[in-house]
Amino acid sequence: MSTEEQVRVLEGDITVDYKWNPGTTVGRFLTRLRDDQELVAVRCTKTSKVFLPPQSWSPYGMIKMDRFVPVTGTPQLKAGTIVYQLPWNAPEGIEPPYMLAAISYPGVDSELIHLVVADEETLKQLKPGDKLKARFREEPTGSIRDLDYYEPAEL
Repeated sequence: MSTEEQVRVLEGDITVDYKWNPGTTVGRFLTRLRDDQELVAVRCTKTSKVFLPPQSWSPYGMIKMDRFVPVTGTPQLKAGTIVYQLPWNAPEGIEPPYMLAAISYPGVDSELIHLVVADEETLKQLKPGDKLKARFREEPTGSIRDLDYYEPAEL
């Protein structure tokens, strides 16, 4: 490009219709979440590890996983960070501050990354092992956001 050429920047939005097929494993997880407000995980039959959210292939056993197990017990905070500014992919209906957190369940070998919502002082006081309570959307749509957020169990 010569120094005499000018660069033009056009501003605007691009809207694209998009459909995503989650596949059978994630599809079953989202359907159970939408229809029953229930979390399900998958168990690797080779290693007995349990994964939430479910995934099709075991990263340790290198086999297809299709043994679904219900997730029970009280969720706990494993780790988290407080978000003060809305990111580009801000969760609809949630205003900062909130916590982006790793949530653990008894008997599950992985964590679910999700939101913890409370006032700022409560968020600052949370520590690993604190019990949480899941809040579900009143009108589910079949997405991970049907599990709207977690909140401290002692609120």
